[in-house]
Amino acid sequence: MKDLKTHIEKDGTIVISNDNTTVGYAVIDKDAGELSYIFVNPAFRRRGFGSKLLKAANEVAGKKLKPADPVSPLGAKFFARAG
Repeated sequence: MKDLKTHIEKDGTIVISNDNTTVGYAVIDKDAGELSYIFVNPAFRRRGFGSKLLKAANEVAGKKLKPADPVSPLGAKFFARAG
């Protein structure tokens, strides 16, 4: 998908968007080494955007992040697949 932009907000939130909408975003807590929240717009799921967000979040944090508690069932499946 072209015309996608990935940018990092001042608070460390990673956002993937196009001209029309937010595709997804990830919120990190660098100090705790945690991924606080990850969201992919339902219209864009199952296309690798969650993995892209996780990779970008790890790069911004400078380490592999763990999911913050509580982890939803869908989140647990995602992290199990992501390794």
